[in-house]
Amino acid sequence: MIHNFDAQREQYISIDSIPEFRTEVEKQLTPISIYDHSKPDIAYAERMAEEVINISGAWDTVFLKHPKGDSPELEVWDEDADPIYSVGKKMKAWFKPEPVLAELTRWGIDKPIRITVAFARTTLIKEPNIGMRLLVPGDVIEAPYNLPTTTDTGPLRFRILNTSQEGFFHYRWLYVKSICELITGDQALKVRTDNVKNPQLPR
Repeated sequence: MIHNFDAQREQYISIDSIPEFRTEVEKQLTPISIYDHSKPDIAYAERMAEEVINISGAWDTVFLKHPKGDSPELEVWDEDADPIYSVGKKMKAWFKPEPVLAELTRWGIDKPIRITVAFARTTLIKEPNIGMRLLVPGDVIEAPYNLPTTTDTGPLRFRILNTSQEGFFHYRWLYVKSICELITGDQALKVRTDNVKNPQLPR
């Protein structure tokens, strides 16, 4: 026999006959509710995310890109041949060094290196000059990329191409990952500041 779904239209659902003594707040924020930002579990997860980066990460230097002129907005989509950056801020981050592939031509052109750099989200938020801005395309990360070289080039600088938040836990992101491309040697994108008296510029 085929079931007739229309026959249930006049029926009451079972919850209507059960008296409810809880308030709306108690019903929405139950002790087992996943969406509750005051949960100790979230604070514990964020501390563990920071601990993972502190243990497995290396000291990197982050240079934040600044808006130009009187514009409060930061252009992140268009190429900027003369960007302005803040003084570098050292913080722990994890990244996997990629092999350096050199195209052996008479011009000595190197293939760009791309890496993914991961930060603990709370580490970025706690920084006064970063906060909820986090990291955006155009920011620069100086990473301790150990390479055999005949010149003292120091750490390599990478420009952020894209960022994403990962590590989802109870409606809270734990990590910020940035896909970066090598810019060391590109004089047009050399990190500089013009609004700081004693800027600490990378070599």
